[in-house]
Amino acid sequence: MAVSLWLSLLMGTAFARVVQMPEGGRAVPVAGKGVICGSPPAGWSLEADRTALRPPAAGDSLALVPIDVTIAPNPESCGQAKDVVTVVATAPLPEIEAAGVVLLPDEGRVELRGQRLAGVQVLWEAEGKTGQEACLEPSPTGKVQQCVVPVRPRLPADAALRWLPARGRSGGDVITFDANGARLEPAQMVLRPSRTVLSAMFAASVAVDVSQGRARVPLIHPEAVASVDCGQATCELSDGALVIWGVPAAASSVTARLRLAARVVFSKGSATETVVSESLPVFRCQLAIASGPPVRDADETQLVVRMDQQDQRCGKDLRLRWTMGGESLEAVRTVRTKDALFVQLRAGRITGERITVMAARADLDNASIATVSAPTAPAPRPRTLIELPRIGKIEFIPTNRDAWLSVAGAGDHARFVPLPIEGAYTVRGMEGRRFLVRGDENAGGFVSLRFGYRGEGLPSEFAETDLAVVSERVQRAVREASVPAPLGESAEGSNPLVELLCADARGVAQRLAPGRPHRIPFESRGTCRVVIHRERLRPEDGLQEIIVEADVTRPDGSSRSEARVSERMVLNPGADSRVIALRGGTEQFDHVLVRVSHVFDESRYALSPLARNGVPSAQWSVTIEGGRFRLYATAEIPAGLYRVNAPSGQLTLNFGVLSRITTLDPRGKERLLGAELGLMGVGLIQSPGAIGQYPPTLAAVGGLGIRVPLGGGAAVSVHAWVAYEFRRDFLYAPDLSDQMRKQDAPHWMFIFGPSIAIGNVGTNL
Repeated sequence: MAVSLWLSLLMGTAFARVVQMPEGGRAVPVAGKGVICGSPPAGWSLEADRTALRPPAAGDSLALVPIDVTIAPNPESCGQAKDVVTVVATAPLPEIEAAGVVLLPDEGRVELRGQRLAGVQVLWEAEGKTGQEACLEPSPTGKVQQCVVPVRPRLPADAALRWLPARGRSGGDVITFDANGARLEPAQMVLRPSRTVLSAMFAASVAVDVSQGRARVPLIHPEAVASVDCGQATCELSDGALVIWGVPAAASSVTARLRLAARVVFSKGSATETVVSESLPVFRCQLAIASGPPVRDADETQLVVRMDQQDQRCGKDLRLRWTMGGESLEAVRTVRTKDALFVQLRAGRITGERITVMAARADLDNASIATVSAPTAPAPRPRTLIELPRIGKIEFIPTNRDAWLSVAGAGDHARFVPLPIEGAYTVRGMEGRRFLVRGDENAGGFVSLRFGYRGEGLPSEFAETDLAVVSERVQRAVREASVPAPLGESAEGSNPLVELLCADARGVAQRLAPGRPHRIPFESRGTCRVVIHRERLRPEDGLQEIIVEADVTRPDGSSRSEARVSERMVLNPGADSRVIALRGGTEQFDHVLVRVSHVFDESRYALSPLARNGVPSAQWSVTIEGGRFRLYATAEIPAGLYRVNAPSGQLTLNFGVLSRITTLDPRGKERLLGAELGLMGVGLIQSPGAIGQYPPTLAAVGGLGIRVPLGGGAAVSVHAWVAYEFRRDFLYAPDLSDQMRKQDAPHWMFIFGPSIAIGNVGTNL
């Protein structure tokens, strides 16, 4: 296209759209048979015939900017001219040594040697794609410059290369001139490598797979190969690949020799060769890993491989030897189907990120017939949940009862199955993916649950095959599971675990129901006992830690500490019962509260989230019967008694001893009203300023009183008494101005008022 444009320019029929010339060079014809209209910018010189332009001097900054000039057939038509040509002043053209051009396609670079290389551009074209890179910083080497220009890696060895001067343009409508004004032909700008250096001819993992007939081995640079030779096998180049056939039956490899084309060498370390020799392993059968990606960092890893059976070479009647990474693999099981051979291989522990399994003939020639390479996957980690029915999640393995075990985390098309460990725990299957796990009754300590990793989609013979064995990251305790036995619930039934027995009036032991008030005869107060039936405890409930408490309170609410019982014990299922007798020391109307409860210790019990600490499991309330009346003596201190009859008035301080009889309620509490009789010292303090002097005296009192106990034997009372005073007379003055004179005193009188009582000594009737 560039040549046709140049010829058209000379004939005056068309103009090149871009004309480029080196700065500081001679004038270059731009207009052809036409003329250049107008004057060029500063730095550019227009020839007298107005057909050519001279570029700016070398190093002139005016050369950095391209200019556009208008072309007309003659000066008179410049006003109507529309043809525009872009004129570019490039850097001085480089001098590239023909022997200094080296292409390294695998490394993605072109090496140039010559003069004026700064800014030189290298254009490449291959496989329908193009690219353009520039030499940025050439380095001096002696009297010449050397530059490395990056290109696309893995270019073909025969990629088309061209050069352009710095600031130069490329395209079909571009014409380039040299410093003498001579036009450069496109062939003059072609870079022909004096040497092409290759570093790879085959892929990293390549083999001769003849299981389908002819084998195609792709080549990285088929264009660089002049001829091929494969020894005893036959091979040829075809469509960019090495086609191999006729491989001897006993051959385990084919040595391919590739002779390279002229000016092409192969880099092997610091040396170069013109013949590339490669030993290629021969694989004849199609082999695949049917059990999915192999897992690494797991125990007892196994693989299931599938080999398509086409003839005797693919395993129908052939003994095979299996290897992985040079190590032999044990064939555990072989299953033949109509179309394929499945083999279970024991691989042990895999640590690498990729494995290669090879099948070889087990006869004398030991020829490899198949291989498969696959990436490994990290071992999946099981996510487990252990639960007890009606209890919920637990963190240990019980030894006395079955627990539900659920496991997840195997991923798609796989599942985890718990594996028993002898002497530690056993596993039984259930419906779905839930299992029953139970620790060995003689085991103790800690253990990690182990799981078999099983794949899906394999033949039924491999349904129970563990492709790997993985363990939990945590260790679980193996111990007995203690579940609180239903003490309260069973106490209502016919076979209670705990019961309270007390004798009746005839001395016959009676079972008292919990949660109800009971009364027992006073004579039976020492017959009560708590019976714990260990023979009724279930082994699956485990050890039971309970506390038996008995509190005795008097009718007034005070506690009898000497009769209190508190016993903590650990029970295991046994053949006998345990009896705890309640202590004596009780009196009439004493109240006995018996509680039997679990000690809710999470280190012992597997507790439901709804369980609450401190709630008793069973409780009995027993009251000891007593009399209907109470006769007792108490000390009274009446303050402010009032004497009704003469001499009437306030009796400031009084003290005495009373006997009192009153009725009792069913709980032994005395009622408010009672009959009273006693001796009382009255008027112990004279009121100052009184008009009479009433000396202290002793009086016998009797009557009624209302008494409100305060606790501890104290009480507040209100009395109404008839009193007999033991005195004959008293001093009396009608008013303050008169003298005192004796006056006979009456012995009987009526007094009333409040008092404080201290003490309570008596008995129930």
